[in-house]
Amino acid sequence: MKLDIRKQAVEALTDKLGSNEGFILALNDGSNQFSTVGGSCAVGDKFQIIPTEGPTEQFQEVLENDRFKVYISDEEKVFLGNEVVIDYNDRLSTFSLKNESGTLDSNILLKK
Repeated sequence: MKLDIRKQAVEALTDKLGSNEGFILALNDGSNQFSTVGGSCAVGDKFQIIPTEGPTEQFQEVLENDRFKVYISDEEKVFLGNEVVIDYNDRLSTFSLKNESGTLDSNILLKK
């Protein structure tokens, strides 16, 4: 699975991730140890970026892209689709996640 990280998002992630060359793209719906929300209303429509230096036990699958090592688990695959894009809005200082069907999350949480 390939991930397109747009230029503005690459710049913002490089600035915000510090020395980390990778991150976990995880659901934020109560399905993993990084989740801050939970419940059936949140399933599959909230994501988060967690800086990491490598894979974890749950997050082993790599999304191919030119700049970062991006890890997901099997749970995220179901929701991501095929043409996955991370973009950044300078005006709002927010990351968004899209695929061939449209916007998956217009305000991805970035954990520090």
